[in-house]
Amino acid sequence: MKQLIAGFTLLSCYGAFAQTDSVKQKSLDEVVITANKFAQKQSATGKVLTVIGRQELEKNTGRSLTQVLNEQAGLLINGSQNSPGTNQTVYMQGSGAANTLILVDGMPVNDASGISAEFDLNHFAIDQIERVEILKGTQSVLYGSDAVAGVINIITRKQVSNKPVGINGTVAGGTYGTFKGNAGVSGKIDWFTYNAQYNHLQSNGFSSANDKTGNQNFDKDGINQNNVSLNLGAETKKFKVRLFGLLDQYHADIDDGPFMDDKNNNITNKNLQLALSSVYTFKKGNVTLNVNENNIKRKLDDPINNPVGVNDYDPSFGNYKGNSVFAEAFTNINLCEHIGLLAGADYRNQKASSETTYGKQGGDSSKIDMYSGYAALLFKNLGGFNAELGGRYTHHSIAGSNFSYSFNPSYWITKEWKVFANLSSGFRAPSIYNLVSEYGNKSLNPEKSVSLETGLQYVSTNNLINARALYFNRRIKDVIIFQSMFTPPYGRYMNGDEQKDQGAELELTVRPTSKLSITANYTYVDGKLTTHTSNGKDTSYFNLQRRPKSAINGHVGYQFTEALFVSAGVRWQDKRQDLYFNMNTYKTEVVNLASYYNLDAYAEYKIPFSGGKRFVKVFGDFRNITNQSYFDIYGYNTRKFNFMVGLMVGL
Repeated sequence: MKQLIAGFTLLSCYGAFAQTDSVKQKSLDEVVITANKFAQKQSATGKVLTVIGRQELEKNTGRSLTQVLNEQAGLLINGSQNSPGTNQTVYMQGSGAANTLILVDGMPVNDASGISAEFDLNHFAIDQIERVEILKGTQSVLYGSDAVAGVINIITRKQVSNKPVGINGTVAGGTYGTFKGNAGVSGKIDWFTYNAQYNHLQSNGFSSANDKTGNQNFDKDGINQNNVSLNLGAETKKFKVRLFGLLDQYHADIDDGPFMDDKNNNITNKNLQLALSSVYTFKKGNVTLNVNENNIKRKLDDPINNPVGVNDYDPSFGNYKGNSVFAEAFTNINLCEHIGLLAGADYRNQKASSETTYGKQGGDSSKIDMYSGYAALLFKNLGGFNAELGGRYTHHSIAGSNFSYSFNPSYWITKEWKVFANLSSGFRAPSIYNLVSEYGNKSLNPEKSVSLETGLQYVSTNNLINARALYFNRRIKDVIIFQSMFTPPYGRYMNGDEQKDQGAELELTVRPTSKLSITANYTYVDGKLTTHTSNGKDTSYFNLQRRPKSAINGHVGYQFTEALFVSAGVRWQDKRQDLYFNMNTYKTEVVNLASYYNLDAYAEYKIPFSGGKRFVKVFGDFRNITNQSYFDIYGYNTRKFNFMVGLMVGL
């Protein structure tokens, strides 16, 4: 194998396969960074990558980030249609929530105090984001633990204005007593750039829990959120450095459970992020250093006395703290015209502590360290052929060592047709809670996966049509499960089960004219969990609760005039299953959730002035126009007809 790679590398370096200009696809010339950790055109990678650009985000100003993500192929954000402040659970290609890694400017973020350590996407506002790159398929070689189904890279806005001082702002209001405001200042002075943004969101909301009878006077569950971010950058010909900071806090009312109101139960979530990134460029490549720290504080409070003086039957509290530190150094080197080398190392440290109604937890036992080294050979523009071949070695301070690999070839068969595949392995390390909580098990192994994504992409030479068909198959061993026990603490985390998921995605973008765009996508997922029983007879069952087997999204936009843009969209979710603990029978039941659809509409009128350097825009965003009633989570309300109207300015 080593001889084969060496021989292929040598032939490539001497230009045995010359790249012709005719293979380049102009419609895929957007520069992306998430696929291989360096700036490259989408046409040069065979990975399944979707980009939500700034222009699209601005047409969703009145919405949350998770509502936008929820309409992408292969993605389901459970909770995005529920009351404000609801947990946002990310399911990518049917996989469990902990198997999608969230990145901010290429650096992982998580909640070390959580059961699965997944990051809360409520902490980001649309106005802070330049674009989002969604990379599907196992990416553990480049991004380590948790990147089993893929990664979502939130790329922050570094600079809004090219002037020394630019001002931007947004005010919007809508249903459920919702108000949203944004104010920012940014600019560029020679080699220095800056961007400071403040966002505020408040809403009276609606009852999180569904009132079955309709006459129990459930109270509204609202949110109050404040968010401040700062981006500072300096750049010379060979060196650039960036400092990013984010402070977000929201307070939200919650209920006790499905169909169960609580008039004084609430949460307060606080997130502080600090990140430093530097890049030094030399003749053959560059060296990147990244460091970030992510602090989470969560407070759950359900006091005994509620606002109307009635004693709460289940008073409780919980204070949770999580701290994550990430440090990384890597280099991209052009070995020759057609061969690149990516090599790096990273370090991750996580700590957690908690104080709840049931006791305290923390100290030296509630921390973990991970050390990784990784490398990949990148074969570029070899007569239409591109590929990545890489591996990562990771050592976990408690769960031991793991090796991951990836092979990602793609080939432009003609000027318009590309075939691609990604065969890779991945892993998810146990969380601190899995290892050392009252239910913890320090003997847990990481979950280990092998996945295959393969498909075909068509891009017309006139850039009118872009279509992609994808099949994926993923197998995860040593799945971490919670196993009940008859003696205290009545449960424990264990390895042993096997998860098998598969599915398909279809995506289509058509631009018949410069003014009209049509997009549509279809997702199919299926999965089952195989449980190894003590009598040697394995049992398998469908376990993708809350995840529909089929989902469809469609969108049509038309630029009527230079100022007026109008669009309409539809989102359909197939029937689903959910699990419900029945308080009357004290048993967990499987419930069926009906299929549903949402119809949406959007309009904006944008008036540029001062030669296009400044603008004023008014917009209206109307969701679930037909007022559909449905459950995304059994027993919890979703948004009926709702709207946001507002004004945006750039000065």
